Amino acid sequence: MTAPDKILIIGGLLTLTYGSLLGYPMIAIRMRSGNPATPRYLTVAHVGAVMQGVILLGLVWAARLSDLSSAWNTTAAWLVVVSGILIAAKDTINWLTGVGDEFADKSRTAPLGLAGALTLTIGLAIFIVGDLAAL
Repeated sequence: MTAPDKILIIGGLLTLTYGSLLGYPMIAIRMRSGNPATPRYLTVAHVGAVMQGVILLGLVWAARLSDLSSAWNTTAAWLVVVSGILIAAKDTINWLTGVGDEFADKSRTAPLGLAGALTLTIGLAIFIVGDLAAL
């Protein structure tokens, strides 16, 4: 197993675990208030982290197919893992601070979202180049 595989697997499992753990406050809020709705960004953080975790686990195959050097694949793996962390942090902070709409409210977490989007795009681009080169 290569370093990128390990980074993606551990990152994926930790992100998936974080997303799953966010389900507990969702349950607690709904049981306490009797309200069927949960805060928007708690739901976004929960679903986003679960999805990102699964995506990271799936990207192990992209890393294995890639024809690029180990250094490039390791960089790509770290970039997509960091992206998930940044986006999960943004959504969690938005939930904890009561943000209703991060764009309308001009949330201070916008830099985290931008950094998460950029790191994801760059990491995926590296994997795409490596995988296309392998075909």
